[in-house]
Amino acid sequence: MTDRVERSAGWLPRPSLILDAGCGPGRDLARFRAYGHVVRGVDLNPVFVAMARAHAPTSQCDLREVGSRFPAGTFDGIWASASLVHLAENETVDVLGQFAGLSRPGGRLYACLKSTGRTGWLDEPDGRRWYTVWGQDEFAAAVTEAGFEVDRVDPGPYVEVWATRKGSAPER
Repeated sequence: MTDRVERSAGWLPRPSLILDAGCGPGRDLARFRAYGHVVRGVDLNPVFVAMARAHAPTSQCDLREVGSRFPAGTFDGIWASASLVHLAENETVDVLGQFAGLSRPGGRLYACLKSTGRTGWLDEPDGRRWYTVWGQDEFAAAVTEAGFEVDRVDPGPYVEVWATRKGSAPER
């Protein structure tokens, strides 16, 4: 994912305020900071939140409630790397709308989620997790409906969508 962080970091003026939505232990928070950005993280897992705080301010948050955690239009960029995969389709659509509300006009979104396999519970070495699998066209359409313009879709086992919040970017 290093190349995607680099691409995303270069897609935004420095310094930009970026939300890492589902930041895990903070790996990407540290990477964005190294590129000169200001970052905030949210994650549901309290162990990950504690680890991520070593890299940037991070709070425990269910992504389904992220829109209530920050004022509207706060972020220049939102990074949702493999975090939406654990939500049902209707929940993902709702969270994408919350991301649009949290983004400044002209703000950027990177989101990726599973596009192979099947939707359902998966037993993994560290626990059981829910996965929702999306087709790339369906996910791109959901991002558009949420209030973003899709700039690029990269297919693969995880479909990656690069998008811009509709509206003009404010002067800074």
